[in-house]
Amino acid sequence: MAARRALSIATRHALRRRQFPAPGRPEGVLLLDYVVHQRRLLPLLARSYALGYAQNELVAALVAVQGDAPSTERDQRELETLAAGMKAMQTWFANHAVEEAREACGGAGYMSDNVLTGLRGDVDIFATFEGDNTVLMQLVTKGLLTDYRQAWSALDRGGVVAATTRAVGEMVMERTAAGLMLDRLAATARRRPEETTLVDRGWHALMFEERERHSLESLARRMRAAGKAEGDAFESFNRLGPHVQFVARAHLERVMLAATVDAISRVEDAETRDVLERVCSLYALTSIAADRAWYLEHHRISGGRSKAIGDQIDALCRELRPHALALVEGLGVPAQWLGAAILED
Repeated sequence: MAARRALSIATRHALRRRQFPAPGRPEGVLLLDYVVHQRRLLPLLARSYALGYAQNELVAALVAVQGDAPSTERDQRELETLAAGMKAMQTWFANHAVEEAREACGGAGYMSDNVLTGLRGDVDIFATFEGDNTVLMQLVTKGLLTDYRQAWSALDRGGVVAATTRAVGEMVMERTAAGLMLDRLAATARRRPEETTLVDRGWHALMFEERERHSLESLARRMRAAGKAEGDAFESFNRLGPHVQFVARAHLERVMLAATVDAISRVEDAETRDVLERVCSLYALTSIAADRAWYLEHHRISGGRSKAIGDQIDALCRELRPHALALVEGLGVPAQWLGAAILED
């Protein structure tokens, strides 16, 4: 909520503040008309929506496990895994989003009566409070690997791949249709991934699935090898730390995409759904772009496609620019609750 409030303040300010005249704009250019400013704020808005949809899935899982309906020990473990991961992803995002929003407001963002510095101070502690985020992400990966212990003992790589692929599709999202929907989209794009457009939802699903599946499967094999290796056992496992973090993040990114796709599929208003589809594409491409090196190194995308992702992100930002105010209003923080002097007439 702190991130939503900060992004709402920064976006509303960018729709009011003019900076530097330009041909045809003698009164100055609105901050949000600058592509660089759009790239600062709009992808964060998109990610905020994705986190919100995933949070709804977490609440639904909580109700299912702690409600009157029967639940299993595995249900409880999956809830704890999802809660740990979402706590880390949301608090990291909040710290980044609030700081970016503050900087996007220039010097005014540092004035206390514009709220942003106070919000930054409020959210900072949560990256370690109630569990250090890095440790929580280790718990996420541990939860994912719990069901793969039999796969680690398989003598052939095919057995590990099959078990991992099956388990990935069953984890956490199994109580909703979101995971199955994403699997179907990925299967459609798997036949000709390079022929799909950059905004094709099936291609997004495939890229997110491949990132999670491959990283999880390779971690399982590396851990099995480390367990059999002679020498310093601690150091053998210690070297896997960055890989463990990557697996957890890849899993949670996929959970967020699945929740977003499922939520948008239930939106009845065509115009609203069209805007949210672009929001989803912006989130997906920004996530893929952040791991572009991984996709290139593992031959999941070509160099040309990698270069095109940045242009497509710019295009989506331009398309969403007219809807910026509606998007921040959709975050659910009423304008009168923002409390920033920078927005007063």
